[in-house]
Amino acid sequence: MTFQQLQKDVLDPGLCTVCGACELACPAGVIGFDGLDPVLTTESWTAADCADCPDCLDVCPGADPGTPAAEERLFGRTRTPRERWIGVFSEVVAGHALDPVVYETSASGGSLTALLQTAMHRLEVTAVLSMGRDEKEPWRAAPALVRDPDDLVETSQSTYQLAPYLGALRPLMIEEPDARVAMSGVACHIQAMRKLQAMDTEVGRWAREHVVLLVEPACSSSTRPEGTAAVIRERAGVPLDSVVRLRYRDGAYPGDIAIRTDDGADHRVEFWRAVRDFAGNKTHRCLSCGDWMSGLADVSVSDGDPNIFAASVTGAEQPKHGRVFIRTRAGAEAVAAAREHGLLADEPVDLAGLNLGLERKRNRRASYERSGEPVPLGPIPGYQEELEIVPDEKWIAAPAQEEDR
Repeated sequence: MTFQQLQKDVLDPGLCTVCGACELACPAGVIGFDGLDPVLTTESWTAADCADCPDCLDVCPGADPGTPAAEERLFGRTRTPRERWIGVFSEVVAGHALDPVVYETSASGGSLTALLQTAMHRLEVTAVLSMGRDEKEPWRAAPALVRDPDDLVETSQSTYQLAPYLGALRPLMIEEPDARVAMSGVACHIQAMRKLQAMDTEVGRWAREHVVLLVEPACSSSTRPEGTAAVIRERAGVPLDSVVRLRYRDGAYPGDIAIRTDDGADHRVEFWRAVRDFAGNKTHRCLSCGDWMSGLADVSVSDGDPNIFAASVTGAEQPKHGRVFIRTRAGAEAVAAAREHGLLADEPVDLAGLNLGLERKRNRRASYERSGEPVPLGPIPGYQEELEIVPDEKWIAAPAQEEDR
């Protein structure tokens, strides 16, 4: 009856992250997705057939991301209140890719892509899980298993769209059980993978032994596919079925939404406009999320620019780069190998100052903590934000000189 319990505890309250971990972890392989919704995929299997199997609930980060237990395993301690939004780390640097192609096509300097390429060049990783695009509908996000380091340039850029993700590892686990895997993923993906790696199941053992590097971009929140569809149709003015390529942060930093259509034309939407459009197309779970970064990846990366919305309106004031948070021994080894292989440049950085994505996340979380609605657990049990809430629309207010068409 576990899937019924998942329905009651996670799906009905709107706490599903769409991470896809339940699809990966299910021993019977009967969980899949209908759009963004987990479902039982075969009529011959009902929730009663799950019997006492707890795996889909145990791996799910929707209601309980499991952060304190994962931190104890990774660091031997849990985070302090001062580490509430950043997590435990050993070092933070300003980083960027040295490969000019990776740097130019990146959203924030390409350090995350450089680390994933390093994993393939130097750490014997044979496949990287990254967020790509659907082959039939290229405007939709979809997980991609990448085997060529050069192909990471296309898939490792920012993607502001939800799609079931971790389930893409299941065929790899079955068909290539000896594969070594690295993955990028936002907080909920990393939390789910750490929960899976702690499970004493066949899939959990595979994840412990074969998923060897986890890197994450910071996440203010993600968006339903409808948010991207609206930007394409209403801002760019093109039909969805004409789209052959989509990039969310393309061109001069911080980038525009770039849409290529089947007639060869390129269409662009200013990033700040898209951010405002996305705001109305988010799930309850994303809006109430308690994490900017999970703090559980081997390496986390945020934009070095503290306010990419403002940079989209008035122009960037500094070269693009990322803030690279090194957390684990595996993360430190990956960063060192990236330096040695000539893929990553880094230097010390000061963490002081506002980061728009983090402030939006903190304020939204505070409002949901006071709302009485179901919210996922945060990384510190019992901790609540004490601040004067600034509504999200004020953080991303349209420029006074612009008519919000």
